[in-house]
Amino acid sequence: MTGVQFASYIRQKTRQDSTTLTDAAIVALGVGVQEDIVKEITKVNEDYFGIALLRNLVAGQRNYAFPSDILSQMKYLEAQLDGTEWERLTETDLNSLGINTDEDSIQEYYADKDPQFDIMGGEIYILSGDAIISVTSGLKLWAFIYPPTLTTAALASANDLSVPISTTAFGYMPHQLHRLWADAIVVEWKQSQDKPVGLTDSEGNWENRMRMALDSMKGSNLDRAIIASVPDDDGQNY
Repeated sequence: MTGVQFASYIRQKTRQDSTTLTDAAIVALGVGVQEDIVKEITKVNEDYFGIALLRNLVAGQRNYAFPSDILSQMKYLEAQLDGTEWERLTETDLNSLGINTDEDSIQEYYADKDPQFDIMGGEIYILSGDAIISVTSGLKLWAFIYPPTLTTAALASANDLSVPISTTAFGYMPHQLHRLWADAIVVEWKQSQDKPVGLTDSEGNWENRMRMALDSMKGSNLDRAIIASVPDDDGQNY
């Protein structure tokens, strides 16, 4: 469903209009339901909202900026430091290493060690025994990117609610769960009235319908690799 269709469906099921059931009211009811559904999705498939962001390795540059919300949900980091083979890097803390951060000191310390990385100030800092060389899409960050919170702007949109809202974000809800999401909002609205409104058979059977939908998603894998559209830095911070 598009955002407009989603809101229209909810109003039709509740027999309300945009005055008696505003977009803001739908959002107020929908956000909590959205969070609950996303939690259930990750229970049956923890990698469903996994994403791989690719960045170019730049010769002589060890620090690479990523959005803070991506770094906070980071799963692991891979790099083609030799230009060919992917290698998984483990995380460390530069402060605990007791070394200077100039290029010679880093290369000397890691000459006989596996490469690692540290996260500082919204940037990934690569630590390796060799200088960084230029490699197209040679840095791959795997992270969990949960759907953005529903907004009134989304409900006024002609875009499908499952369409990614940016190159580093999923849509608001997988397409196959749109009606279930809307029905859950309808149920929330009906039960919140001073005189609760009776549920239809379909609404009363919502949990079973959701369970069946989630079962169908257990084998799904939405891990996707994209080129991160975040500003490149020139390495001048270090």
